[in-house]
Amino acid sequence: MKRLLVAIAALALSSAAYSQELSGTYLTEEYNTKSVDGMIKVTYTFVNDSLYIDAYPSGCGIASMSIKRTTRDYVAIEAIYKEDEPEKVAFIKIYHLEFLPCAWDKQCLAVYRDGIIVDIIRKIP
Repeated sequence: MKRLLVAIAALALSSAAYSQELSGTYLTEEYNTKSVDGMIKVTYTFVNDSLYIDAYPSGCGIASMSIKRTTRDYVAIEAIYKEDEPEKVAFIKIYHLEFLPCAWDKQCLAVYRDGIIVDIIRKIP
């Protein structure tokens, strides 16, 4: 029973350690995001309750999401608008995002979307 309590406490502490407030701009480590012309780098920019994902260095928007921080991850809501009526929402996508320190380098973060790693990012100074 004591082992179970110790394991639960360790899990809670590790979850709290990863629950960090993100702000500023992060750049992907690898060319790992698909585009029409091949692979591109992207930036993740955190501003208050918004996350902007843009092509780097052009700044062309790939996605814009509102985010809400939970204990361990972020809930991201992306509105997809109609092409012929840009002011009307066609549908909403909801993601669970986690930004966890990389095991090999604590200065970079692994980006998980719905439990699947999608990017490795590093903060731009």
